[in-house]
Amino acid sequence: MPRWRKALAYLRGWLTSLRHFSRPAWVCQVGRVTVVRDRGTITVGERVWLWPEVKLDASAVARTGEAALVIGDRVSIGDRTQIHCGERVTIGAGTLISWDCVIMDRDYHDPDGGVERTAPVVIGKDVWIGCRAIILKGVTIGDGAVVGAGSVVTRDVPPCTLVAGNPARVVRQLGER
Repeated sequence: MPRWRKALAYLRGWLTSLRHFSRPAWVCQVGRVTVVRDRGTITVGERVWLWPEVKLDASAVARTGEAALVIGDRVSIGDRTQIHCGERVTIGAGTLISWDCVIMDRDYHDPDGGVERTAPVVIGKDVWIGCRAIILKGVTIGDGAVVGAGSVVTRDVPPCTLVAGNPARVVRQLGER
């Protein structure tokens, strides 16, 4: 990427952070990013890369107070990835999220016709998430884990493991970090 484009991307990200995030940050925004906030806060660390068509949604579920989306330092969120937060989603420093991923702590419906249920999602530090992976509510992904492309993560992932499939299962243990 030429220097002038990178500088323009950082300027665009800085302006987005001033308008939508809880504190200004040096964010590199490549292309259009959709930010939705309804009784929610979005906190973004330094040197975060937001690729084209990323959607960050922090819209609180009725009667739960506020939604909190927290993104750590040096995180890269790939093209067309969507993060939906109704309660709390935390992404650790150094995490790489590929394109077309969906991360959500909510279902957007309740089968019993009552209040929508949510459960926090925690993604640890230095996690790799492959393209088109889906991470559902209540999941904790440990530090250094890898989620394979196209996986649907419905349960917790231990640190330093590779998971893949639908539903995602442990494929192998990775070396300690």
